[in-house]
Amino acid sequence: MFGLQPVDYALTPEMQEVLRMAPEAPHPVTTTLSPTTSLSKAAGCVRETGPLVVIGSQLTQTQQKQLTKAAQLLGGKQVQSFSRAVTHVVVPDAPIMPSSLTTLQGVLNGCWILTFSWVSCSLQAGSWVGESEYEAGDGPLRARVNRGSLLPPLFDGCCFYMLGSFCKPPKHELIQLVKEGGGQLLNRQPKPDSDVTQTLSAAAYHAQPGSDQVLCTQYILYDPQSSYKPQKVRVGKVWSAPSTWFVDCIAAFQLLPVPAH
Repeated sequence: MFGLQPVDYALTPEMQEVLRMAPEAPHPVTTTLSPTTSLSKAAGCVRETGPLVVIGSQLTQTQQKQLTKAAQLLGGKQVQSFSRAVTHVVVPDAPIMPSSLTTLQGVLNGCWILTFSWVSCSLQAGSWVGESEYEAGDGPLRARVNRGSLLPPLFDGCCFYMLGSFCKPPKHELIQLVKEGGGQLLNRQPKPDSDVTQTLSAAAYHAQPGSDQVLCTQYILYDPQSSYKPQKVRVGKVWSAPSTWFVDCIAAFQLLPVPAH
């Protein structure tokens, strides 16, 4: 939270030496919009050993049947509801990854988010094929690298207050995503002019270095499609942000810049 490393807390010269000799962890890929070429060389491109647990999201009935067939023939378990045991989320073949609750949960938990072509090609090959070329965007890869590097979750250090009503996604889904992303929920709307609020020492781990968001730790989320238009806030540690920004952050697994308008 204060930008210190383990070596800064070492009490003895021996422990300091041990920590200085340790290999450096990879720099968080979530802090920059890394190109696919550099991401593909990072950790997280190889499937972890263990049972394959797959779930479909927004698939057609025919595609769901194909997914069931693949799990039965090729080995693996298909589930109907998301849990932390899920390793693969299969989505339709589309240019943009769907922002369904299951898909966003998969990203936050570092799952493979794959297009349906992965299932089709696996059935043709008679075994599960490599996932990398079927990845639905860079966000899921960033999330897996983050998890593999044992770094904090996406919304670590961030607090959220839900202002007004929400339609899409609904409020209960937003709350669920905040919790799964390591964020905290506020029961009271934060006051930008409060000295107590502005002097909090928390910091958002995944904020873009050098940006104003490094200072911001409390977000007031609102539904931009709602008839209620709240006053925009961007003062120190308290910012207002549309719920669409929150969803986009999860899809990209980055704290994206908050829209100015």
